[in-house]
Amino acid sequence: MRKCICALAMLSLLAGSVVQAQASREEASAELEAVRDRIDALRVELEREGRQRTRAEQALARVEQSEQKARRELADVRARLSETGRRQRELERQADRQRAELEEQRRVLSKQLRVAYINGDEEWLRVALNQKDATGFGRRMTYYGYLSRQRSSAIEILRKTIIKLELTRLEIQEKARELAKLEDSAAKKLEDLAETRAERAKLLSKISSSIDSKDAEISKLQAQAAELTELVASLARILPEMPAFDAAPFAGRTASLSWPADGPVLKNFGQSRADGSLRWTGILLGAPAGSEVRAVYHGRVIFSDWLDGMGLLTIIEHGDGYMSLYGHNQDLLKEVGEWVSPGEPIGHVGDSGGQATAGLYFEIRKDGDPVNPRSWIK
Repeated sequence: MRKCICALAMLSLLAGSVVQAQASREEASAELEAVRDRIDALRVELEREGRQRTRAEQALARVEQSEQKARRELADVRARLSETGRRQRELERQADRQRAELEEQRRVLSKQLRVAYINGDEEWLRVALNQKDATGFGRRMTYYGYLSRQRSSAIEILRKTIIKLELTRLEIQEKARELAKLEDSAAKKLEDLAETRAERAKLLSKISSSIDSKDAEISKLQAQAAELTELVASLARILPEMPAFDAAPFAGRTASLSWPADGPVLKNFGQSRADGSLRWTGILLGAPAGSEVRAVYHGRVIFSDWLDGMGLLTIIEHGDGYMSLYGHNQDLLKEVGEWVSPGEPIGHVGDSGGQATAGLYFEIRKDGDPVNPRSWIK
């Protein structure tokens, strides 16, 4: 009785733990959704209060976001293509094994049938009529019964193998049809991308021709820089406190981090920009389009969206006021609230934000102020 009471108490505790864990997950999910809503509202507010973009610039934002969507869909199609192709090859190997198994079963059955033919169907009856020794008769009848059951078993195994082979063949045909559809879908996505890129090129040309002076270009760059600074400051205000995680503080990682992308440094921190009117507050890496963008350290994604001047931008919070920024991406792989580790892919290098060539813009900020990223890279 006491054991039963203990067991019931344990089950009750376990049930309570499950309910509590479920409630915690739901609470965390609701909090994350609230954070995303606040960030969306912040982005809208920044757009409203920031630099008034021309229609061409607004169209560029939509086109580049559409391009990201098309690239994501294409990546999904290619992943499914790869998986379907792998399954088809596996089925082909399975069919080869089944055909070999079928041939072996046919050989065994053929041998058994030859023995039965040579002995004749009435062999057991002749044995029974001519048998004088009851013991010998019993042994012979057992032997013939064994042969009969063996033939029946061999025939049944052969039948099942033929059915399996036919099912495999039908599945291979289905996978072949699926592959053809996926290849058509991939080709369509590539056409969509080509059209999007062509539209983007026209918009860039229109935007370039609309900037009638160097002063206008400098004013535009200053407004974009101010919007980025306001975004970082606002994110720090609206986000919940960074929870503790099992990693050394970012502040202690100087001269130990790896570059977020592979490529030469095109622009250095502090280097003059726009004829000396501005300074670069980060580093521009000349990485090839489509190459991986990697998180430099542990943290959580606090921004993953399009921003004027930065294009498709990811911002990662590392704790103690530190953030890393990754701009001009081709696409973004992480959503707000996701946790990342050093070296984990978070996007692909692109030219979003109206850039003429592909590259990754990388910043590190402390309490909202840019610091030299080279101090952190080994």
